[in-house]
Amino acid sequence: MKKTIKKLPKSEVGIDVSIPANVFEAYREKAVAHAGEHIEIAGFRKGKAPAHIVEKELKPMALLEEMADMAINEHFPKILVDEKIDAVGRPAITITKIAKGDDLEFTATVAVLPQIKLPDYKKIAAKENETVTDNEVTDEELDGAIKELKKARAHNEIHQSGAEHNHEEFEKQEFNAMLTDEYVKQLGPFESVEDFREKFRENIKNEKDARDKEKRRVAILEAIGEKVSVELPDVLVESELENLLGRLKVDIQNAGIPFDEYLKHVKKTEAEIRADLKPDAEKRSKMELVMVKIAEAENLKAKDEDVEAETKRLIQTYQDADPFRAAQYVAHMLMNEEIFRFLESQK
Repeated sequence: MKKTIKKLPKSEVGIDVSIPANVFEAYREKAVAHAGEHIEIAGFRKGKAPAHIVEKELKPMALLEEMADMAINEHFPKILVDEKIDAVGRPAITITKIAKGDDLEFTATVAVLPQIKLPDYKKIAAKENETVTDNEVTDEELDGAIKELKKARAHNEIHQSGAEHNHEEFEKQEFNAMLTDEYVKQLGPFESVEDFREKFRENIKNEKDARDKEKRRVAILEAIGEKVSVELPDVLVESELENLLGRLKVDIQNAGIPFDEYLKHVKKTEAEIRADLKPDAEKRSKMELVMVKIAEAENLKAKDEDVEAETKRLIQTYQDADPFRAAQYVAHMLMNEEIFRFLESQK
């Protein structure tokens, strides 16, 4: 089998392949057998017709194309492994020569993980970690949060009862009435007003800490990314763009608004929305590459037992989830968490 490999712009590789005629012809029997499982031939039960009769029923080019698919699917992955090509996404494959008795020739274009030079990411992370603060919750913040909680609960009770009410008048009401032990016990496992205030204060603090942590993680990656120059493969950006657009559509759908109506409201086409999202998709793709390279440099990976346990919990919650994709998702999330923990540990 002959192959020629050449580097292309935007971190892509072009591969020209020629599979010898005798190797290509060896797939004829398999292709006929596969086709025979799916076509109806008079006088035979489906899938039971002899091979020579099945082949007569098939169009010559359709059979050659089936043979080509089988040959490419078997040999192309081996080429990637043998040549140590770290492909990203699906390759674009074009058959350039196909005929009975001839070599099969095709060309493939694949995106590869670009080579990037990481800056001193430990030093950068350490500097960003200096911004860690110990959040406090003032009595004023706590009282304001309790007021909003009481207001939301009162609003929910009105809706559940079906009672008529004036929204403007409701908004003018004060919800600063004193808490009682009886009231807080209705909210959850609280023993007293003091117990409720203490736990609610801690909950607000935890939310503040979580928001700060997320901001700091983004800041660390952005600071590292500013020092990295890389030509992103289109396939990576397009994949991230699809993710962002998908999330936007889900959010809009959850708000009860058809996406077509949303487009009319913002006076944009879907193509324009995609264009708006592209800079963010490029930024996210770059951050993903940075994280992959840091994981490689520091030999960071998720533990198999953690992936297995978390995947099991995920499938129990979402029973329709595909086990393989669920495991991939969990492994990716746990890997990212390992990377962030490493970066957050830099002092």
